[in-house]
Amino acid sequence: MKKILLSFVILISSYAVNAQTTTVIDKEKLLDFFQTQRYLEAAQYLQSVYTEDTQDPKEISQMAYAYMMAGKLPEAEKNYLKLHEAKPDDIAGLFNLSNINSRRGNNVKAKEYLIKVVALDSNNFNAYKQIGFIERDKGDIVQMFKNFKRANSLNPTDADVAYEMSELYFKMNNFRLSLKVLEPALAADSSNIQLLKMQMPASIGSKEYKIALKTGEKIMSYGDSSTFVLTNMAKTYFILLDYQKALDYFLKANVEKDENEGLLYNIALSYRGIKDYKNAAVFLERTIKEAISRKTSSYYGLLGDSYENIDKNDLANAAYKRGLLFENNGSLYYNIALVYETKFNDKKNAISYYQQYLKTVKPEEQAKLVVFIKNKIEELKR
Repeated sequence: MKKILLSFVILISSYAVNAQTTTVIDKEKLLDFFQTQRYLEAAQYLQSVYTEDTQDPKEISQMAYAYMMAGKLPEAEKNYLKLHEAKPDDIAGLFNLSNINSRRGNNVKAKEYLIKVVALDSNNFNAYKQIGFIERDKGDIVQMFKNFKRANSLNPTDADVAYEMSELYFKMNNFRLSLKVLEPALAADSSNIQLLKMQMPASIGSKEYKIALKTGEKIMSYGDSSTFVLTNMAKTYFILLDYQKALDYFLKANVEKDENEGLLYNIALSYRGIKDYKNAAVFLERTIKEAISRKTSSYYGLLGDSYENIDKNDLANAAYKRGLLFENNGSLYYNIALVYETKFNDKKNAISYYQQYLKTVKPEEQAKLVVFIKNKIEELKR
């Protein structure tokens, strides 16, 4: 903010000294608007002082800047375009136009301006960096990699680019480069949590387990004991065959009971590692339960109903019964009983499944339904 205001002070002062018109600006009033971040009032004030069709570059610059800071992007773009027409090779103006288009969601146009910057300055780090983020949002991994790599070569200490490059290398299973690209950025900012969190899995992938553990401990010393950090600490200890420490960290990661199939599985494996098979069995059962969709039984219910509607009643009953393996679902018991009663005339099995269905019904909430099913059972027994 101080840099922005200083630039604006210079802009105003320069204008006051070199003005070619009789236009008078209250510099103190204008600076007050900016210092208190009342950018829209600043823009309105400038508009009231300057003529609408002014061609003075300094006047246009002031209004463009005020409108951009106020979030009035169409007005800001209109003024910056006037400047661009007069001076198409101005890099600062190209960045401003790119920024405006990016904020308005027009990344195609934003990229066009950045490409012009690169054409004028092939070593412009910020241009490559911003193009990289545009390509990332677009999903073009090849161009994203190309531009981030160029940006990283120009400024290897930039944390944002280093993180993106490290993550890209990690996804390509190039763990050594994933780890290496972080080194200059971490040397410049050793307490950057984002970089440290990327260093953990990169270190594990590179088999640099001591670095992984040291990094994890450092992150936790900053107060971050997230599931991500705890799980990576646990994975590292598990690889090192220290199952007790692995178990301790896996259990800490699972302390909020936010069931996760992979986490539960690793806890089970850790229990097996310390030969605690009783708890291993408990967590393997929870792993299996978590691995199965909670909607599986309803899927089988719909499958059975579909078979019923095309008179494939054997398949319908098989589907309903398969659904019961995943959830003790009352509606499935009822459907099975109904198929036995109405399609197979199998009273014995119909009674059995109606009785099981009754166990899933709460009498105090569905008294009439209970009476109905009990009457049906009595009829089938005759």
